[in-house]
Amino acid sequence: MIQLRDYQSASADQLRAGYREGLRRQLLVSPTGSGKTVLFAFVTKNAVAKGNRVMIIAHRSEILAQISRTLATVGVDHGMIQSGVRSDPSKMVHVASVQTLVNRFDDIPKPDFIVLDEAHHAAAGTWVKVFARYHGARYLGVTATPERLDGRGLNEFFERLVLGPSVQWLIDNKFLARPRYFAPQVTPDLSSVRKIAGDFSKSESEAIMDKPSITGDAVLHYKRHLHPRTAVAFCISLSHAQHVAECFRSAGVPSDVIDGKLSDDERTKRVTHLADGRIKVLVSCELISEGFDLPSTGGAILLRPTASLALCLQQIGRALRPKQDGSEAVILDHVGNVLRHGLAEEPRNWTLEGRSSKKRTREAVLETRQCETCFCIFSGLKCPECGVERASKVREIEQREGELRELETKKMYEARAARIEVGRAQSYEALIAIEKARGYKRGWAFHRWRVSRHNPANQPANHTANHTANHTANQPTNHTA
Repeated sequence: MIQLRDYQSASADQLRAGYREGLRRQLLVSPTGSGKTVLFAFVTKNAVAKGNRVMIIAHRSEILAQISRTLATVGVDHGMIQSGVRSDPSKMVHVASVQTLVNRFDDIPKPDFIVLDEAHHAAAGTWVKVFARYHGARYLGVTATPERLDGRGLNEFFERLVLGPSVQWLIDNKFLARPRYFAPQVTPDLSSVRKIAGDFSKSESEAIMDKPSITGDAVLHYKRHLHPRTAVAFCISLSHAQHVAECFRSAGVPSDVIDGKLSDDERTKRVTHLADGRIKVLVSCELISEGFDLPSTGGAILLRPTASLALCLQQIGRALRPKQDGSEAVILDHVGNVLRHGLAEEPRNWTLEGRSSKKRTREAVLETRQCETCFCIFSGLKCPECGVERASKVREIEQREGELRELETKKMYEARAARIEVGRAQSYEALIAIEKARGYKRGWAFHRWRVSRHNPANQPANHTANHTANHTANQPTNHTA
């Protein structure tokens, strides 16, 4: 018999308290692998016991099937609203495809309580129709990543954000596996790749990534860091996935592809083969990310560059299910997504507010590097924190043996803390103090002051005098521009 874990019960208690206070739309944020489906299955069961009609809505058939299985496990009778399935209006609970539901509004009694799975999609047009149709219902949105690529906020759809446990807490308490990250020293050059709907063009990024040298490197590093454990690889397109799977098979590693065009039975068979070890690497094309019920694997192989933090975290999260032997999850990041978005276990400042277009522009990715002077992770040729220019040729991505290195998570945390300290400096004098304490190249503080004021002409009146007075003959000279 399934029971809620303590942290799931705590989240359910927070939600109940919010509804008792009169809130009608709440958004629960809880990491991939934390058991969100089980939690809202129990919430559904309690709502039905009080006489409420419940509608659970998702956007993919795989997610609908998982929800249906979980409801059955906890003893909730339900009907399906899905293409090719006859609806049963007499049911108190329905699991609905959002695409099918909007065409059957008149066939189903209005629900009292609505659960939106993967609720970061709530701003999409089809989902907006649900809010308009059932404006009087109470809502529970559920997601691991309340962020959209277009930067649009969710505050027009939800009144309160309820935060579940952090990824780090789940790792520390053995509910998720601890990840180890391996990433390239230089990420793919995506400066020429257009953005379409906020993410890298699939055709253009595929032209960069779908090369024998890269897929061969993926096999090499799998054998070095993961074999004989299982892994899931994330690719850009079906043809890319097929090429990667063939490369693994040619190297003697059993591999297969899973994509949305396969029948339900065939997808189930291939996932089962991954679970029992008959397949060592399951290669995914836009399927194993959101809400997919994947068995525990040894790790993940990232071969799809993305500007989406949500997609990056979803993919890494698929590998973090705890292992029977207590081993770590190995993340082989061939595209620099971890450097681009940060570690999965890093604290996230989730809010219901959207990101401004200015911030999205600032976060656009050209080529991500780690500054050797201040350890900032940045795009382009000049570090935005210390101003150091790195004169290096843009490298076409040709992964070769030994280029993946393990990321030192302590250094990444320290670098983030250092950037926060700089961001909080409110005066030129405070920046001078940081420049001296860290041994930065002379002129760093002045550069940062200009950048922080967004005006190259905004030079502090006492810059020359202060800068001369604050630097001695012992100024370190081992930092180069």
